[in-house]
Amino acid sequence: MPGDCSKIPVKGYKLVWNDEFSGKKLDHGKWNYRGLGKRDDAYITKNAISLDGKGHLIIEASLKGDSIETGMISTENTYHVKYGYLECRAKLMPVKGTMPAFWLQSPRINNPAGVPALDGAEIDIFEYFPHLNKQYVYHSLHWGGYGNTHKTAGPVLGLLDRTADGFHTIGLEWTKNSYTTYVDGKKTYSGDTLISQIPEFIILSLGINSIAAGPLDTASLPCRFVVDYIRVYKK
Repeated sequence: MPGDCSKIPVKGYKLVWNDEFSGKKLDHGKWNYRGLGKRDDAYITKNAISLDGKGHLIIEASLKGDSIETGMISTENTYHVKYGYLECRAKLMPVKGTMPAFWLQSPRINNPAGVPALDGAEIDIFEYFPHLNKQYVYHSLHWGGYGNTHKTAGPVLGLLDRTADGFHTIGLEWTKNSYTTYVDGKKTYSGDTLISQIPEFIILSLGINSIAAGPLDTASLPCRFVVDYIRVYKK
């Protein structure tokens, strides 16, 4: 049953928003393409985003001539959330140089004097860096813009369980007073500082960045970030 609250690692929540990625086309009532054009070591394109018709979103990084293409989508223009439990079920390919991610972004992230309580933060529910360790995902926060005033907390590591189908569930419980992350049902972090107090939007991306993720293993392309669902629960 989609969004079965008995199967999430927190209690007292109900499903309020989700995408099970059924059908064959991205639901543009929920998602928009984000950051089209050159970004880091690749080009963000619409063509990198697809649904496989079996209930999965595919974000694919591939070689196109001399260039790398990849994708990113967000709910910036359609849906913002403040507090709740957010969960992604996904399959992660361990291709060095790629960094699939499920994250929240503040619309005021670029305020150089920003503080998380007033201006929000980039909340990385998970990033995956296979060049560092294939068995972990990383949780972190960023705020104060992305220039000289950029600040960060973390990362905290979350161990991925071995699963029969290769899919993992990764979630964040975000309350007024805390962040708590879960990987495959197990708590990986809980903290009560730097809490965003403003609505933020959801992003799914497959980044290509040699500084953050190491040199790209082009021989292993195409790389697919396969997302089974995104679900948002509220108390």
